[in-house]
Amino acid sequence: MYGVVKQVVQELRGINTQIKNAQHIRASVILHWLKQHNKRQVQYMAGHRYIDSTEKYALQQMDTLTDALTKYHPFG
Repeated sequence: MYGVVKQVVQELRGINTQIKNAQHIRASVILHWLKQHNKRQVQYMAGHRYIDSTEKYALQQMDTLTDALTKYHPFG
């Protein structure tokens, strides 16, 4: 199974060089779902037992945005 996932990730890297690994793809999909659905629906779709697991993806996105603002904002 790991070999198949590795091959898919390598093929996707050929399309988009920013893809790091399978977890990166999973996080991207979950963030996309969070934009379209409520947290409980995303929790179910992602297979998370606890809502905290789902909320961590939203918090990671906020950390990334904060880092980008700090790096690129003219007053940062």
